[in-house]
Amino acid sequence: MDSNITITKCNSKNINSYKVKLLQSFTYHSDTNRASRERGLLEETIKFVQKKKTLIYILKQNDIFLGLVSLSASSIDDAPVIQIDYLFVDFNYRKLFIKELDNTIAKYFIVFSMDIAKNIQESIGLKYLALYPDGQSKNLINHYKNMGFNVLNKEWLFIKLD
Repeated sequence: MDSNITITKCNSKNINSYKVKLLQSFTYHSDTNRASRERGLLEETIKFVQKKKTLIYILKQNDIFLGLVSLSASSIDDAPVIQIDYLFVDFNYRKLFIKELDNTIAKYFIVFSMDIAKNIQESIGLKYLALYPDGQSKNLINHYKNMGFNVLNKEWLFIKLD
């Protein structure tokens, strides 16, 4: 893989220039029901960006969209958190180790999100990076647990910031 890997931040000001490309550039799951769900979640995330509720960070290699993560500020049980609203990896790149990232894309995005949270933690009292995984996929929940996330309640997973 070419080492020209970049991250582009999408906010309410530039999301419209990325909207169509985001929806059309990714390869979704081979199962049509899961693919439809993935695309629907991406469409919902784009709407949240347009409403200034979240930001999207797109990982690209040259002009190829590899994945994205969407982050927002939130709170769980009165504890301020950075929330991963959506983490998506192109179907063709899932679970692949990317040499230039020294990781898989999903794990890279977790580390990337933690770095952002730790930078914000310097200015405000943040305790956790949290996510609400797609409950329809038990494998996904186990995947996040294997990455170090803990169950907060039946729905939320979190990882404590150092």
